[in-house]
Amino acid sequence: MTEFAPVPEFARGPEIPDSGYRVTELGGGAYGITSGMVNTMFLVTKRGVVVVDAPPDLEKRLLAGIEEVTSKPVTHLIYSHAHADHIGSAHLLARDGLKIIAHDATAQFIEEAQDDHRPVPNETFGGTRTELDIDGQRFLLEYKGDWHQPGNLFIHLPEQRILTAIDSFTVKNAPFFRLLFSPHVPAYFDAMDHMLEYDFDTVVSGHMALFGSPEDVQTHREYIRDLRTSAAQALGEVDLREAAAAAEVPDDNKQAQLKVWMDAVVAHAAELMPASWSRRLGGHDIFLSDNLNTVAWSAFID
Repeated sequence: MTEFAPVPEFARGPEIPDSGYRVTELGGGAYGITSGMVNTMFLVTKRGVVVVDAPPDLEKRLLAGIEEVTSKPVTHLIYSHAHADHIGSAHLLARDGLKIIAHDATAQFIEEAQDDHRPVPNETFGGTRTELDIDGQRFLLEYKGDWHQPGNLFIHLPEQRILTAIDSFTVKNAPFFRLLFSPHVPAYFDAMDHMLEYDFDTVVSGHMALFGSPEDVQTHREYIRDLRTSAAQALGEVDLREAAAAAEVPDDNKQAQLKVWMDAVVAHAAELMPASWSRRLGGHDIFLSDNLNTVAWSAFID
């Protein structure tokens, strides 16, 4: 059995009731909802409810959580991006008149997927920015690069001082696999800087039970910078030929040489990471090698 470090108390988040969800008031008519594995948010307006995403891990419990707060109908659904783990229950919200809003790139992904659980958006925008006024409530939707998937949005509610940045990071925890599967690592690093340019008190990041703060974004940015620093140093100190020879890889097997070299780089980079991170973030031990591999390859080729 693989052993992992215990999850620190500060990284666990609140207990989830037997209902399978927990609703948290975020202020100004906004609410966060989580299953413990995923989280998202919704805003109650004068006429209805605006929901960001519809994760299948919540499924019908998303509607139950909304109905716990208001009897108003869901009038708008904003897709943060196209991934099914965040919008794979959108079909449960579908009804006549529902406005489904997304970036053009997200709409293209969904059209290609042909997934009945992810209805195609009926309101899209191109470019980098659009601002919505929904029943007097402002929503700023910005596309600042492919830090997670083409079309991924930062969704800012200025009056509520909430930033919804789904799959940007995991609050009080190390990032999931490969920096949350970032397709372009430099853009992921830039995204942390972009997030801190917003004026917000609460960040909704999409996974686990906790909602975060600007300080949590700053901590995450510090962590990934340490990943990059450690990986860059290891790249400069681990020689490919020496690593291949130590592993007794034949000279004609170049792919194997690359594999054992990068494994050695990652192992050395892990030794260079500040030990304090095991006390500052949950899951540091779980995803360290995977994230260092991603960052090291990016430092090598980007």
